[in-house]
Amino acid sequence: MVNSPRPVLRTSGRRSDRWVIRRVAGGLLCLSLLGGCGAKSPRTYPLQEARRLEVDLDRAWETMHRILADRGYAIQYSDQAEGIIETDWIKVNVDYAASVFLTQNEDRYSDCGKPGLGKTYQGKQARLTVRVAAGGRNQTEVLVRAAFRTERNAALSKSSTFLECRSRGRLEEEILVETQVRALTNQFQRFRRGWQ
Repeated sequence: MVNSPRPVLRTSGRRSDRWVIRRVAGGLLCLSLLGGCGAKSPRTYPLQEARRLEVDLDRAWETMHRILADRGYAIQYSDQAEGIIETDWIKVNVDYAASVFLTQNEDRYSDCGKPGLGKTYQGKQARLTVRVAAGGRNQTEVLVRAAFRTERNAALSKSSTFLECRSRGRLEEEILVETQVRALTNQFQRFRRGWQ
């Protein structure tokens, strides 16, 4: 018996081109799906409520301006008749960095979640909106809202965008407590000067 050589299958150029295109398309699809892997949205935190301070409106307004200046915030808009103070964006955590695998120098003020594969977050910025309104005799209602954002970079793109982060409410609480303490301290010093 004579062994005949195996027949060689020949494929047309069209068939092999389709095979390559399908493999490349499949690979690109897998990469795009992996881009979302590991991403985690920031948690939702309860919003801070307005705080009633035992101080008159003018003193609360003045104290709030001093606190914001001491913390390095530039006032973008201020109208005492409306009772609104808005600050410009300020860098609050330049050392923050996050990737799908590692988060460095996280702070207690905001939550940006986790970026997906091929994306990174770098630095954090904040800005404040403060509402000040009379709340009765020698009382003022103060509401502080903080907005946070981080710079989001993609590995395949040189452009970056900003991603909004969620406030944990701690910065707002700190500012409200500091406003109350400073306003009462100033009031106490004025009383003391009157007794001397």
